[in-house]
Amino acid sequence: MYTSNLVTFLFAILWVFVPHVFALTDIEYSVLQKRFDSYYSNNNTNENISVRGITVGGWLVTEPYITPSLYNHATQMMSNSTHNTTLYNVFNSSIIDEYTLCKALGYDNAKSLLEEHFQTWITETDFEQIAADGFNLVRIPIGYWAWKQNHTINEYIDGITFEDPYVGEGLQLYYLNQAIGWAEKYGLNVWIDLHGAPGSQNGFDNSGQRNFYDDLGWLNDYSTTNLTMSVWSKMFDTFLNSSDSIVGIEVMNEPLSSKIDIWNITQAYYNAFNLFQEREDPNKNITFIIHDAFEGNGYWNLEFNPQYRNVSDQYENTQNLNKTYYNSQQILIDHHHYEVFTDWQLANNQFNRLMDVINFGESINKELPYHPAVVGEWSGAITDCATWLNGVGVGSRYDGSYYNTTRYSTDDLPVGKCYSQNPIEQWNETYKRDVRQFIEAQIATYDKQTTGWIFWNWKTEDAYEWDYKQLKEAELFPSPLTNFTYFNKNNGKMNADVSSSLSREAYPITSSSSSSSIVSSGTSSKNSKNIGSGPLYNHYSTNNNPIWSLQGAKWLSNVTVLLLSIVIAAHIL
Repeated sequence: MYTSNLVTFLFAILWVFVPHVFALTDIEYSVLQKRFDSYYSNNNTNENISVRGITVGGWLVTEPYITPSLYNHATQMMSNSTHNTTLYNVFNSSIIDEYTLCKALGYDNAKSLLEEHFQTWITETDFEQIAADGFNLVRIPIGYWAWKQNHTINEYIDGITFEDPYVGEGLQLYYLNQAIGWAEKYGLNVWIDLHGAPGSQNGFDNSGQRNFYDDLGWLNDYSTTNLTMSVWSKMFDTFLNSSDSIVGIEVMNEPLSSKIDIWNITQAYYNAFNLFQEREDPNKNITFIIHDAFEGNGYWNLEFNPQYRNVSDQYENTQNLNKTYYNSQQILIDHHHYEVFTDWQLANNQFNRLMDVINFGESINKELPYHPAVVGEWSGAITDCATWLNGVGVGSRYDGSYYNTTRYSTDDLPVGKCYSQNPIEQWNETYKRDVRQFIEAQIATYDKQTTGWIFWNWKTEDAYEWDYKQLKEAELFPSPLTNFTYFNKNNGKMNADVSSSLSREAYPITSSSSSSSIVSSGTSSKNSKNIGSGPLYNHYSTNNNPIWSLQGAKWLSNVTVLLLSIVIAAHIL
């Protein structure tokens, strides 16, 4: 009896300090499974589901963490072109995005490097495999600089002059049109995504130009607004009535409303919709797509909605909207959801991480009577440890190195040591299981609660949590897409709390200036995705042995529970 009670006591202590060693408990798993029940019971199918997509990110708009070799090659080219060590170091440190790559190498060298990348990174074989794997849509990011016409005088379409170092002159458009042809051949739909704006719409390197701390250029003056309008007009002229494979055009990816006034973003969206309506054929089924601008789910319900003209009429030119066939279901809202761009998201336990996903999906479901809505970006990542994910030369929040490489600061302790940036075969089985469960929960939820989903990304070089091809090969991504291991298609559901789309909390208070911080209870992005909650623990290490850490107020809570456990155990013994 004494031995039995002692074992129970020791188990209680272990449970207090290392609950994460057990991952999902039987009770937690049962709760999750029951929450999925209503998704599949009583023939409760989502008639609105239309998108199961994949993005070919890092192709026509390059991203350092997706193809680090491209950026290493650019650095080497710069090194070979100069024998001045000081000059080399200046250029070396400055190549952090496509803007600085082009600026450092010069137009001809940058064009040569990028054209080789465009030719080889995505090919027809990729589109053939995307279709074979069961996806029905490919999202293709492209930057505004694809519409540059003459780099020597910085001339864009409509004779607009805008100074930047980007390579353009039809190069990206050639490969975009080639990709549309591949999509037609293999029966895939295409979603064209304007991923980078003049002056940058968010300051992330995925916009083409990284700018963490200063004001952004997009919509900040007439030149960026004017050029954007011309690019939209040309996009609509070219793609609205060309290929039956094109089903949607997203007018701007991830504009950051915490740095660009949401009124200005909304006005720009309405301007784009006017241009869209002027050029579209109402008999074609092409959708006008807006990103949520990091505002909470439900924010856009009354915008672009003829039933609420008092909302839309505060913006210029909305009176011109064509009422004969315009309805709110023509406008699709693109939400992005990641769980790795704040300290407290990273510290989530598995149960709360999956609950966040389900609550997020169910909050989107409430939008569907107003607008169709998709989760246009999500991944298998449960850390931010992928090399350069947060930017060239920037570390990870997970291990605390982010705060040594930026002006941002935090009071939170590091969650743990990074090792998920290593090849998947080096991950421990617990981590693999958590990633697979995370992916399945997202597919199951987004299938049943939204208009669809698009995984980010088709492939990377070594950002494994973000790489569909490598996740699938390691059997961490369902194949076929609904071949679940953990969440049976014939069961399942969870409670509908509103979760906001992307969080400004990915920008902690800077050590240099409070004005650089972005604080909100609302929303996150590819450099700041979605919010979460839960115990602040970590259980992964570089050698696959557990590393235990406790943080903040949770320590006090655990000590309290421990003391109670001791009192109870003493009574038992």
